[in-house]
Amino acid sequence: MNNLPLSNLIILELGSSLSGSYAGQLMAKFGAKIFINEPAVLGSPLRFLVPPDYQIKWWNTISKNKLSITVDPSSLPNDLSVSDILSQVDIVITDIGPTQWEIDPWLKHYPSCVKKPLVIDVYPSGTDMSHLWQGSSLAEFTAANSGMMNLTGWEDGPPVGVEAPIAEYLAGTLAASGALAELGFSRNNRTSPRPISMAMHEAVLRMIEWQLPISALEGKPVLRNGNNFPMNAGISNMPLTKDGKYIAISAASQEVAMRLLHLIGGPELANHPHYATPKDRADHMKDLYIKLNAWVATKTQEEILRIAKEADIVVGPIYNALDIVHEPMVIERNNLATMQLTGQKEMLQAVRIPKASGIRQVDVCNAPDLGVHTLDFIQLISQKTLNQPA
Repeated sequence: MNNLPLSNLIILELGSSLSGSYAGQLMAKFGAKIFINEPAVLGSPLRFLVPPDYQIKWWNTISKNKLSITVDPSSLPNDLSVSDILSQVDIVITDIGPTQWEIDPWLKHYPSCVKKPLVIDVYPSGTDMSHLWQGSSLAEFTAANSGMMNLTGWEDGPPVGVEAPIAEYLAGTLAASGALAELGFSRNNRTSPRPISMAMHEAVLRMIEWQLPISALEGKPVLRNGNNFPMNAGISNMPLTKDGKYIAISAASQEVAMRLLHLIGGPELANHPHYATPKDRADHMKDLYIKLNAWVATKTQEEILRIAKEADIVVGPIYNALDIVHEPMVIERNNLATMQLTGQKEMLQAVRIPKASGIRQVDVCNAPDLGVHTLDFIQLISQKTLNQPA
């Protein structure tokens, strides 16, 4: 018996946004059947977001466990309509924005659906309010326009972009979770599900909640502060070790801070008036970090971890991606799965996270070739339409 929690869902993925695709990917990992509708000639623009050498790997990352169709809503079989299709899928994922529904070849038929699907519409910021949005409405600029980039990097340097499509992935995650909540509500109450509509910058705003009120109260922005957490009186930094690796140190409480100061400078440093209390440390944190970083630089990462454990100080290694691949804890938890690409080497992928007890993992299947599931989709919808009660 298939006990995957979303195995009863049929999802039609329209558009070409990374946020919508990621929302579908999350649900596919829990068993949902995701049909990506792609342009018949070239396929989804998502296939070409990266340089040619990486495209097959990228496509298998974002579209694994999905199905590909090339359905033209203007030339359907005579016995099938767009309304029929929309009425027989549970969720539609799009990226056009609410102002475009009336002219969209798919969603203009939404009002006439006998059974309305849940629509997830995650769209680039500014497409619905271009007269108010500063800058480009392209999705790539969402993180920049949402304030996230002004929180990363050094205070005397330029903003730093996160090496991940943070706005798109955040939007996809929130959209998927909100959609499943709404779907559960509508089924429990036997009502039509209400659309989930969100501009992508709104997802990032959820992640900088404390910076917004503090900036408003103080009348100045909370800006990047290098490796230090703003407003932090605790000792928290990421210094470089003797062997060229990085560690994360956190000494937030007075007791732990004192143990750390004794470790790196003895009683003289711990009792120094510049560092003896949280307020003193906050006022002189830059000087303290110079001392901390210099001490860390005299020891290897392994030595630091051992010494910190003995002194009961919170320290951990900072991994790169290759470190994660070889990390025993990741391996023991089965967090990674192997994919065999056509004509390529094996490739590792993260499995479904979080896991649910008693539920088997979804087998990691390669992303689909263009349009190979079109006939299966048409037959599935036609059969569901025939079986629908009059």
